[in-house]
Amino acid sequence: MSGIAVDVTVERRTGPGAPFRLEAAFETEGGITVVFGPSGAGKSTLLLAILGALRPERGRISVAGRVLFDSERGVDLPTRERGLGIVFQDALLFPHLDSRRNAAFGIRGGERRARADECLARVGAAALAERLPPELSGGERQRVALARALAASPAGLLLDEPFSALDAASREELGRLVSGLHRETGIPFVHVTHDLGEALRLGTGLVVMDGGRVVQTGAPSEVLSAPACKAAARAVGFENVFTGTVLRHAPEEGWSEVDLGGTRVETGLLRERPGEGVALGLRASDVILSIARVAGTSARNLIEGTVVGIEARGPVVEVAIATPVRFRAAVTLAAVRALRLEPGCRVWLLVKALAFHPLV
Repeated sequence: MSGIAVDVTVERRTGPGAPFRLEAAFETEGGITVVFGPSGAGKSTLLLAILGALRPERGRISVAGRVLFDSERGVDLPTRERGLGIVFQDALLFPHLDSRRNAAFGIRGGERRARADECLARVGAAALAERLPPELSGGERQRVALARALAASPAGLLLDEPFSALDAASREELGRLVSGLHRETGIPFVHVTHDLGEALRLGTGLVVMDGGRVVQTGAPSEVLSAPACKAAARAVGFENVFTGTVLRHAPEEGWSEVDLGGTRVETGLLRERPGEGVALGLRASDVILSIARVAGTSARNLIEGTVVGIEARGPVVEVAIATPVRFRAAVTLAAVRALRLEPGCRVWLLVKALAFHPLV
């Protein structure tokens, strides 16, 4: 197996009161697995358990077919023997060592300098070799941290929100770097984030966490556009998540046109160029339904569709509408009754251009 398999229970006490309990089970087939969820969901706890910095109460962890922890068999490899690289949010470089010596820190045997220089070059940081961490920008420090993680030829790479403190341009640039490094190395990556854009851009697989549990796994676009449970929907924050292609811009009028996969919409002005992909989020409460075609509104999108599902969630009803892509709208029970909504009913969706949120 080339991926990572986890099935553990971890209890972690960080203060007074009951300890935080993590229950996580999932398998990956390699690729870049994004672990996604809100703050406090247990993402970093999961990563530390894989790394060996936290000992699970029970369970099993394996990477690339090698068992790192198995409570039944009494296997618990120390961190230094797990063969994993890790990059943290704040890089954690040694401030008194230059970039070359930081990158060489985990290398065993001879040719440490040559290997460190090779890894710095791979991450675009060759020119930083003799500079100290305080002299580096946030993005440069993360490049050096990536070089250090790769220098020991790890069996897997763990990334704990490494871009969260960076600006949008740096996040995108380093995201492309991480994707390229994965293609080069072929080892499994686990990337922790609470950023939807990163999840969609980087992930080949997605693990959604909420309240210390894995609530859904699958392909990023599928999971984010179709949460399987309320916890997953709460974790992703949007009931509608689309991946589309930018068609054109009207800068002077402040809008862009995007093809969501057969359904064309106007959004606020986007920075992606025509032909480039874009991820958009839309809250169900921002979708207005009508049983007649209407005109003369400020909504730039009037989309025809068919009701395919109605689900009451307390006083709110979620209506699923099929166009070439599926939308979700949140309305009151009174609206469902007044409009006589039911599966098979034809409706029109009214959506403001600015209701579509770019996921960066």
